[in-house]
Amino acid sequence: MARGYGSAMTVSPLLDLTDRTVLVVGGAGGGIGTAVALALAAAGANVAALSNRTDHSEDTARKVSALGRRSLGLTVDVTEDDAFAAAIATASEELGPIRHLVNVVGGALPDDWHRAADMDMVAFDRVIDRNLRYAMVAMREVGRSLIDAGDHGSIVNISSVAAHAAPLLAPYGAAKAALESLTRTLALEWGSAGVRVNAVACGSIKTPRAGGADLDNFSRRIAVQRRGTPDDVAGATLFLLSDLASYITGETLRVDGGAGLGDASTAQHPPEAVTNPKVLERFAQTAHSRHLENEVDE
Repeated sequence: MARGYGSAMTVSPLLDLTDRTVLVVGGAGGGIGTAVALALAAAGANVAALSNRTDHSEDTARKVSALGRRSLGLTVDVTEDDAFAAAIATASEELGPIRHLVNVVGGALPDDWHRAADMDMVAFDRVIDRNLRYAMVAMREVGRSLIDAGDHGSIVNISSVAAHAAPLLAPYGAAKAALESLTRTLALEWGSAGVRVNAVACGSIKTPRAGGADLDNFSRRIAVQRRGTPDDVAGATLFLLSDLASYITGETLRVDGGAGLGDASTAQHPPEAVTNPKVLERFAQTAHSRHLENEVDE
């Protein structure tokens, strides 16, 4: 998305979240969580941003307030269940009942990378807690409140294309796969109560932690020829939370620029498994003729 959510934008009535309270767990730090918080604020929502760093949560709260919305920045370690549940309760008390939840916290630190044969189980448990367990706690607390109050609401879990396989990050991929399974299960359990649950599976996103380089060689392999931005994820999240997605639940929306479709850098040539000489000759001639046309045009 070229636009940034820190500036004014026109909101469709079906994207309007005016006066609804949204809890963004991991809604700070200048990456996906911050972009999500600002996108929701631009759509009219009041936003509670949770982070494990006070300076980050307070920065997001200030930016949300600058958009004219009520905001709250809270600092908490999401792996400490009681403190985390208390922070969620505080957000509801300060800003009103939580109608929408976005679980952003996740990722892996340098010490979490291991070959499976050398897996450190302390690291394994740490990654599962940071990417999966906290999300269940958050959904339990928010979902229970919505159901008890008879309110409709929606939840989005930020997942990753690593859910399909994550070499050197086995616990991260497993956690994201489980998160998508939880998304489907809770969507089925809570649908009759008016609570929708979906996920966004991110591809390569340029964030402060993941790095902001364009990686030209890598980008050429992606269908849209670029890495994603936090705003790309924020737009998909806003859609799934909004009434535009009122008939969508239990789904995982891939936001990967088409990377999962295959290698775009080889998409104009027959796959390597094609060995028929006539097919290969046909495309070789096409490539040659196009090369000559380009030379003439130049």
